[in-house]
Amino acid sequence: MRIIIAEDERLIAMGLAAVLRELGHEVQAICSSGVSCVQKERELRPDLVFMDICMETRMSGIEAARKIRETGGAPVIFTTAYDDSDTAAAAAGTEPAAFLVKPLMPKDIEDALRSLRAS
Repeated sequence: MRIIIAEDERLIAMGLAAVLRELGHEVQAICSSGVSCVQKERELRPDLVFMDICMETRMSGIEAARKIRETGGAPVIFTTAYDDSDTAAAAAGTEPAAFLVKPLMPKDIEDALRSLRAS
C-alpha cells in the first residue's frame, strides 16, 4: 500500500514510517502540515493517509481530511493524543477509516490496516 503520513512531530512520523515499512508498505511522503498533506495527496494519489488531528499549522488534520474527502481522495486514518468525545465527534464528520490514539503501537497500526483491507 502507498501511504502518506501527516504528522508535525518528527520522531512520531519517523516511528510510524518505520512500522509501515516493516509491514511492507511504501511511505510516499511525510508532511508536517495539513496544507502540504493535501497537496501531496493530490500529487501522489496514495492508497491511504495517516493524519495527525492536531498539527501546529493553519490547517488542522480534520480540515485536511475534509479537503481530501471532498475530492474523492485516499481514505484517512486519524492519529491523535486527544482521546475525548469532542475530538472523536469532530473527526467522525470526515468518515475516517480508523481513529488511533497515541502512543501508536505497531499492533494497532497493523489491525487498522487489516480492517481497511477487509472492507
